[in-house]
Amino acid sequence: MRWLTGPMFLAVAVTLANAAEPVVVDDAAYLAFARQVAARPLDPYGFELYWYTTAEPAMGVLCPPVVPYWLGLGMAVFGDRPPLLKLWMFPFVWLLAWALRELLRRFARGTERAALPLLVLSPAVLPTVNLMLDIPAVGLGLAALVLFVRACDRGSWRLAATAGLVAGLAMQAKYTALLVPAVLGWYGLTHRRADFAVLAGGVAAALFAGWELLVAAEYGVSHFLFHLAGQRSAGGPVAWLGLKWGLLPGLLGGLGLLAVGVGLYAGRAVGFPRSVLAGAAVAWVTGVGLVCGGADVRPSVVWRAAGAAVLLTAAGGATILLVRRWKPLAVRRSPDSWFVVGWVAVELAGYFALTPFPAARRVIGPTVALGVLAARVVSRSGRRPPGWVVPFGITVGVLTAALDTWDAYPEKVLAERAAEVVRDRPPALQVWYAGHWGFQYYSERAGMRPAFRGQLLAAGDYLVLPLHPDPDGFYRPDSVNGWLLPPADAERLAELVWDDWLCATTIPSFYGGPNPVVGRDHPRLRVGVFRVVRGWVVP
Repeated sequence: MRWLTGPMFLAVAVTLANAAEPVVVDDAAYLAFARQVAARPLDPYGFELYWYTTAEPAMGVLCPPVVPYWLGLGMAVFGDRPPLLKLWMFPFVWLLAWALRELLRRFARGTERAALPLLVLSPAVLPTVNLMLDIPAVGLGLAALVLFVRACDRGSWRLAATAGLVAGLAMQAKYTALLVPAVLGWYGLTHRRADFAVLAGGVAAALFAGWELLVAAEYGVSHFLFHLAGQRSAGGPVAWLGLKWGLLPGLLGGLGLLAVGVGLYAGRAVGFPRSVLAGAAVAWVTGVGLVCGGADVRPSVVWRAAGAAVLLTAAGGATILLVRRWKPLAVRRSPDSWFVVGWVAVELAGYFALTPFPAARRVIGPTVALGVLAARVVSRSGRRPPGWVVPFGITVGVLTAALDTWDAYPEKVLAERAAEVVRDRPPALQVWYAGHWGFQYYSERAGMRPAFRGQLLAAGDYLVLPLHPDPDGFYRPDSVNGWLLPPADAERLAELVWDDWLCATTIPSFYGGPNPVVGRDHPRLRVGVFRVVRGWVVP
């Protein structure tokens, strides 16, 4: 039954699970780019899209080309059908699983059958594919690393150049993959192949810069430089450092969920007794259960404590790999161990350097590197984790994916129900909507038009918009456009509510915020359907 733990089976399982989830959060933007690419492949940024509260030039929405062009090809074949387009993402998922297996074979031989499913079915991968950029970028980056390792082992300049090409694609899948050349460079240094690292980095830079030059020639500005300028802090270096320091809770919170299985997997090899590992798992389940059950428990306490425990375990593992004995200090001369530890350090540093705001998906790279580190510690120590650890880690991933899928349905269902409410309207009357993310996609698919700021809504028109619990929180499906239509200007026709017994929620916290899963004390979503009484301009 080895095939159950192989890349193909795991990639199929992840892809099928992803296909069951509706369009969520930034998927709506990437589908808009895919439609543009399918219709006008030589003009990927030559359009506007409704984003938050206004018509945004496409250049202003962060979207490098690899995933939109891949989705655009799929859309040309299948049409605008999200489940089929999610199946179309399979090659990226398989590439990630295959590359991880090869890296485990290289750096932690003998752990593949346990560590590979633990990572691929973890919350770092299983719930994070969607139609977004992260998994394609990580998969391409890991594939570039595999090719580069093989190039160094075989002395192949051709493979090193190919690794650079794949790294360049990763960088143009998502800009967080700018770390990939640094990882390749670190491997070149630790294994005395700096010449190969220079070649691979040069090829990657050439591919990356070549695309940006084409974009600049067409639109007058590089997409990368446009967004880099937007990330500059107005307060100078001090403000920038303060902003980056504020990302630490997001790192700990993300690792507290995404890497909990990794931490437990390495715990026995680091030296923790089985009873301590069992107690840590019980404490984690208890804390998360209180958060998800709606108890008056601060989620940040649970997630940050779990993330700190993961990092402390990783520090212990790094020490075991690098230090033979303390007195006198003797450092191990193991290029592979130095590489794996340095890879983790690069990913952690890159999180702070390249992350504009905390989100669980921002720690996928560090979680993968920590997973390889944990597997290497296990393979070198000879102390295997308890048999329940891998099933526990996989269960966390499956439950997180199930919760995220369930949490995505209200935006789809209520947008469709709102369309049913106004289905029999006179054809001359327009239906407008306000909202964002998946709600935006399904509202537009139902024939509604976005209510931009400054848009005139005529008397008799209809308006569909989310009703947030209060005007100040971070709520779905829109964190900015939280206004309500003044009662004097509208007649409420219906209020649609999605609520259920499960208090846990991932949207929007998993996609933006330091706590990936939180409780809730309000319905998952409330949507109002209004008829405009007299002409009204959206403020």
